[in-house]
Amino acid sequence: MPAAHEPLRCAAANLVTAILAGLAEEGADPRFVLQRDYRSWKRSQQEVFLGHEHELWQHPVEFSSTDWWCSLPEYRALRAVIADHEVLHTRLDTLVGFPSSLVRRQLNTVVIQYLLTPVVEATRAYRFDRDAFEAAYASFETGLLAGTVRLVEYVPLLGFNMSPSLAGTSLPGGLTIRPMSDVELSEAVRVMGIPIGQFTSTNSFNLSRFHQNALVLERSFPVHTGSDQHPDAAMPSPFDDAARRMITALRVVCGGSVTYGRPMRLQNQDDFDAQRYASAILTEVHHPAEDRPTLLVDRAKVEELHEVYALLGDPRILGMRFLQNALRRLVMAGSRVLPEDRLIDLCITAESLFVHHSGLPRTQNKREHLVAGAKALLTSDPELDTEDRHIEQLIRDAYRRRNTEMHGDIAETELLCLLDGSTTHDLRALVDDLERLLRRTARLFLVRATAPGSGRGAITRPRTTSS
Repeated sequence: MPAAHEPLRCAAANLVTAILAGLAEEGADPRFVLQRDYRSWKRSQQEVFLGHEHELWQHPVEFSSTDWWCSLPEYRALRAVIADHEVLHTRLDTLVGFPSSLVRRQLNTVVIQYLLTPVVEATRAYRFDRDAFEAAYASFETGLLAGTVRLVEYVPLLGFNMSPSLAGTSLPGGLTIRPMSDVELSEAVRVMGIPIGQFTSTNSFNLSRFHQNALVLERSFPVHTGSDQHPDAAMPSPFDDAARRMITALRVVCGGSVTYGRPMRLQNQDDFDAQRYASAILTEVHHPAEDRPTLLVDRAKVEELHEVYALLGDPRILGMRFLQNALRRLVMAGSRVLPEDRLIDLCITAESLFVHHSGLPRTQNKREHLVAGAKALLTSDPELDTEDRHIEQLIRDAYRRRNTEMHGDIAETELLCLLDGSTTHDLRALVDDLERLLRRTARLFLVRATAPGSGRGAITRPRTTSS
């Protein structure tokens, strides 16, 4: 097999041959032991994960001695080849990684892991096998000479699921939403950044399918080596702001109660000599409402996510305090478990959107402002597909019930109007319809606020957008 650097291949082959021959002369066969890794979980079924069991070659005690390595002429010859190479001498026995995370890479450790172990595992003996060595060496050389490393930043999405056909769909800013790999999920479990349903034994646990996807940003960096601080190491990642914006966009477009676990940073595990464990920001983990997951099942919704995500980052939107407050309360409402709490947050959302706009008569009370504002914006809206009188009655019923909850009054049994004109005694149904109305309102406000010649003045009918 041709090598990019033939002297390196010859020196590596000589070292592996000498080590295996020396171990074989001692008369013992390699020993393999079955080990269970309680920090590494493998998906067995959709919601069942098992501890990873694998056979490991027990390394001879000689490998732990620096004097033993240095006594091998072949090892010194390999070092000489590496020291003479303009790139390799910066990639071994030094700190290596991406700007904000450098780990020391030792030559003897790399030789054991990437050259000796694959050969011994392939032959199950201390015998040099040319094919096994060449396959291992190809990865060894390519990895040492690679010019970039990949940083994977991800945050578990809790209370979220998507159609398998949409997994990995590209989102703005290089983001994707996809199922977590076993390694990524294991790391999230390790730092308690994702809620586990139940440990069914010491070797297995259940994890809801609604907690298995993540928002992911992967970026490539030139390999950084040595102890000098990289100028980009202290720069904030764009991922933190992107995650917050995407959660808001998901709530506006898809509804539900999606939230996120602890943000994680992990080197792509397909990189050569990738670090196995991730770092995490130990933020509080907010659990979603189990009966209201956020679902992304329609490709048209992905296009809406693109639009809303972009609008949320527009400077004009960021400067509108009333709209920022409304969006924040809308997201808070989605996370509440009790419909009474959701109702209070949603009414605050409605007030932020409607009450203080100059196009409405100033003599009306707060409830009348909400009704007038909603009707002005949502009349004949194709998304809601309802009549003005149903919108009006829904808001009146919601605000009356909100006052009851706020003042601690005893709630009377009363019929509540829904958007389709039907009535119910179920407060949850009323709140669901109110949230749907306000999600649509927020979307229209985002579009209206960024339209040419827009301003916060009188409420007028914005252009309609398909949802």
